[in-house]
Amino acid sequence: MQVYMVVAFLFLLGIGVFVFQNTAMVAVHFLTWVTPEISLALVILAAACGGALITFLLDSVRYFKIAKKIKELGTLNKKLQDEIELLKKKNWKLEEEAQSKSNSEADINSEA
Repeated sequence: MQVYMVVAFLFLLGIGVFVFQNTAMVAVHFLTWVTPEISLALVILAAACGGALITFLLDSVRYFKIAKKIKELGTLNKKLQDEIELLKKKNWKLEEEAQSKSNSEADINSEA
């Protein structure tokens, strides 16, 4: 997380330097749309903010998918743990029955 913050800060610093060095007035053309002349710094800041917003939205979708998968795996894990406990109890009962059966057979053999 700290590495991510350092990289983001360096990127922001780079954008800041670039913006202050490119203050010329430009007209932005996109398909048939043309803006009046505005500062290149505003165009750069708008593009950087748009890119950050798109990145945030895409990462949010990924986060929600991962959170859903974690919840599903947690539910499955709980179900499997319950099944393990049930099987341990059954095994314990079967071992008790086998032990009592072997004890009663030993008693019968010793009486004979």
